[in-house]
Amino acid sequence: MSPCHTGGVRRKILAMVLLTSALVQLSAGPNPASASTTAPRCDPASVHIIEYNVNVATGHVDELFWIRNLSDERCTLRGYVWVVYVGTYGIKYSQAKEHVLIVKEEYAYGREIAEIGGLKKGLPLPTVTLPARGGVASFWIHGTDEQYRQANGRPSRCITSYKMLAWLPGAPAPVTVVPHRAAVFFWCGGIQVNPVLAGRSGSDPPKPLSYYFGTSG
Repeated sequence: MSPCHTGGVRRKILAMVLLTSALVQLSAGPNPASASTTAPRCDPASVHIIEYNVNVATGHVDELFWIRNLSDERCTLRGYVWVVYVGTYGIKYSQAKEHVLIVKEEYAYGREIAEIGGLKKGLPLPTVTLPARGGVASFWIHGTDEQYRQANGRPSRCITSYKMLAWLPGAPAPVTVVPHRAAVFFWCGGIQVNPVLAGRSGSDPPKPLSYYFGTSG
């Protein structure tokens, strides 16, 4: 057999080996180890946010919010919700004068006051996964409904609102939230927002709802 003929046979054998290898890989499907297991960030159009309940005591108000995933896919959240209120300044509310309100907003881990849940200081902000079709995460907002004198000597400004716009972490558009039991959002001064945490209690580790509200859940 001539050297040219031998080289041609070898090239044909090599081509068949490569083709067979490619067919085996295709029939086996994608490599599970290389497939992404990270759920996408929650889309604001696919969640519903409610003010689950409110704790009111002398000098402070604590509101617990639930974020429910309505989509057919699991999704994730990490960080804080940014909120904007729509309403009027002062105690008297006028729908005709409704507008976006300026409210000082601070992010905090919480847990300084037992009633408001939150995350233990020093821990990293968790990435929370909301299961498909009903998975829930939660967060607290804390403030006061009593006017007080600020460091500059002026009284704090109160707001009355029937609508809260909530931006999920990294989201381009807000989710509209209405007050609990057709009440109002009423703050005097700034608010403190705690991070989004897994479960329904807005705390890490999670606590039964009876710890905050005296109800089971």
